[in-house]
Amino acid sequence: MNFKRTLLVALSLFSIQAQAIDFLATNEYYVGKSMVIDSEQWVIAGLAATDGTFENDLNIITGNPLNLNGRYNGNVTGAASIEANLNGVCERNLRLFGGTVKINGAVGGNLMAVADNIIITTNAIIEGDVLLLANSVVQEGEIEGDVSITASRITTLAGTIGGNTSVTSQEILLTGDARLAGDLKYKSPKTLYPDEGIVGGAVNKLLPPSLLAPNRLYKIGIWFMAALLAGIPFITLFPMTTAMASQLIRRSPWRCLLIGMLASGALPILGIMCISSLIGVPLGALLLATWAVMAYLSRIIMGLVIGTLILRGKGNSIGKVLAAMAIGLALIYASTINPSIGVPIQMMVLWLGMGSLILSLLEKRRLILQVPNNLKKLEKLRDEKFNPEEDNS
Repeated sequence: MNFKRTLLVALSLFSIQAQAIDFLATNEYYVGKSMVIDSEQWVIAGLAATDGTFENDLNIITGNPLNLNGRYNGNVTGAASIEANLNGVCERNLRLFGGTVKINGAVGGNLMAVADNIIITTNAIIEGDVLLLANSVVQEGEIEGDVSITASRITTLAGTIGGNTSVTSQEILLTGDARLAGDLKYKSPKTLYPDEGIVGGAVNKLLPPSLLAPNRLYKIGIWFMAALLAGIPFITLFPMTTAMASQLIRRSPWRCLLIGMLASGALPILGIMCISSLIGVPLGALLLATWAVMAYLSRIIMGLVIGTLILRGKGNSIGKVLAAMAIGLALIYASTINPSIGVPIQMMVLWLGMGSLILSLLEKRRLILQVPNNLKKLEKLRDEKFNPEEDNS
């Protein structure tokens, strides 16, 4: 009896939790200043304006600029194709993805941002830690926690940072207004000489390892062998998927590239958004796992394509297929020795391979759905062959 009551209570609580989540797909999503949203929001919208108060988490994707002007008492995850801006107050953690991300408000928790350009203005106050991935970063506001920045072009530090700072960037600028209370660790071609009083802790330049360092080459070799060992059973167990993906890359490379670019960006964002909600953790974990597996398999597919082009006309045995994969993988991993060459090659491998895998799975699904109709046609032809009298009558 107690077990039944406990089960009923648990189901009731789950039902209440499920009812407190709204899933919306709409052209326009508008929340006015005077509006209060109590439920957790999952939104996909063409246009979005969130000026009200959100008592729970907000997860939103929009194809236009995203302006977060309201008050958010839960976690916020936002993605926009153009720009994503926080002008209001986020009491907990904030995650933003977009072409440009601008923080012009307050964040009570941690901040993670991935964008082409990231700007933390003088009005910004961030109480937690900060993780930024971009081409260029400008930090002018106040950050109370630790900061980790990776920028491919330039990083400008002109604000206040209460914790330790770690920066990897081609160029780093420290203005006279910058105040870094903790240690500064950085990777950059140029050596920094901060003025007195700017950095409160130690300043350490982390030297990049030699491209041909034995330890580095050993790690690349280990990753190559791991991919080779994973590729052998994959090609053996899934020959149809492998063949279809390889053919799609050669027949429709631009289509594979486009699908791969979209999937490689969308899957991790959706996975992170799902994990931010308790009820979405299994789905988020599945999306992230799918993304990771397809990203890894993309190298195997591209290795096979590259190796096949090199060994063209050498036969079609399983040994030749595995040899082609090994040669292609060796070239792909050899390119990682030089990051300036390896990074764009790895991105192309990821996009082409992931796109071809997705398209091949869709094509296999289409063929499977056609099987019942094809079987019916075969049965009809068989009946017509063995029962011609019925057709004549």
